[in-house]
Amino acid sequence: MQRIRFALGGLVALVAGAALLATEPASKLLTGIWRLLPERSTDVSPWQTFDLVISAEGSRVTLVRKLAAGRRAYDDVTALDLSQPVNRVPVKWWGDNRHLGAYIGGDRTKTVRAELLDGGRILRTSADLVLDTQQGPRAVNILTDYKVSAGGARLTLVEQRSTRNGPVVCLFERIAE
Repeated sequence: MQRIRFALGGLVALVAGAALLATEPASKLLTGIWRLLPERSTDVSPWQTFDLVISAEGSRVTLVRKLAAGRRAYDDVTALDLSQPVNRVPVKWWGDNRHLGAYIGGDRTKTVRAELLDGGRILRTSADLVLDTQQGPRAVNILTDYKVSAGGARLTLVEQRSTRNGPVVCLFERIAE
């Protein structure tokens, strides 16, 4: 009986440790500064440059999309706490308005669910927001995977929007840790 209790105690400790690791940004793999390789990516015009800065501390992950074209620059910041089931993120401006005539609407926030997968090599997010269009408000869901290559030198971003037929695929190379 004591062996069974000991084995169950070990199993509980193992499960608790795995749960703790799941919320830990083993995303040291993901953190760094990543530069878009435009020739290998979906067109992101009107933006000419796109750097992705990922930082992590504890269960918190911050994604900063640094978009620029000419004198125009925009930093889109998404701060997430992976220990929370849902994050409400304020949106000042919707930087994905690529000649679409769609702008952030609703309460100017997005609701984001996020999780780390594959030992911290993949960050998956599901974001819900409302866009204002000429036809009126439109609810949009955006599923995004940020996946680091096996060697850690490349990051692939795959984004599927409920309003698009195909995915946006962006390939980045690491330019700084």
